[in-house]
Amino acid sequence: MKLVTLALFTILSSSAFAQDVYLNDYNSTVPDIARLGLTKERIFSSMERKFIKLGSSICSNRALIWAHNMKKEQGVDSAKMFLFYSEKTGEAGDKVWWYHVTPLVNENGTLWALDAGFPSFVRKPLLPQEWLQKFAGSTNCKELKKGDDDLIEKMFTKRRFPSTTRHGTYDCYYRITSAPYWTPSTVAQNLLGVNRDGQTGDYDRSEIKDSELMQACTEASTSSVGGIFSNAKKKCSEYLGINY
Repeated sequence: MKLVTLALFTILSSSAFAQDVYLNDYNSTVPDIARLGLTKERIFSSMERKFIKLGSSICSNRALIWAHNMKKEQGVDSAKMFLFYSEKTGEAGDKVWWYHVTPLVNENGTLWALDAGFPSFVRKPLLPQEWLQKFAGSTNCKELKKGDDDLIEKMFTKRRFPSTTRHGTYDCYYRITSAPYWTPSTVAQNLLGVNRDGQTGDYDRSEIKDSELMQACTEASTSSVGGIFSNAKKKCSEYLGINY
């Protein structure tokens, strides 16, 4: 079974030339960048690759910073695509990864993956199917939906998903979210309505949390040792333009 055409969003035409994408489960709109006079290639080329340590940073930290930058610098509201591995790994995937995440932008009603963390593997925006093929080695991927609790709960385990479950046999799994969702745990909390310990709460996110953004920046821009002995928080506060 091939990748199901992104069922979690609806295309909304607000003008003859712009098509917004509505993420139904998140009550969130991903506006068409064409309305801003932008292209996916322009945004991709402008994504930060120096302040962020590409080789040693975690994908969820990079993606959160990039989502913040897109909004702050270009007025772009982005989304994200989370990939969850089974046994199969793609050209750019690592055998020890259990998940990966990339920002998405909407151009003319089509979502594009802007994964700027791998200059030698990813040199341009990719369609979601192309991104899955490159990182998971397959498009035989199940879209995770509300109600798939047995799978969603596995996001808390930090382990690869099984290939075969009651849902069928898949090489990978994916979930499209709005930009504020930082890690798989935040995605799972929202879908399940409980955290890892079973505590209920309001886990909806309408904007990126400054505390998480600061942590992501500190981890993505320094080594583990450098984060302790440098004024990483001050640098990140200045870089991100937030007081913390």
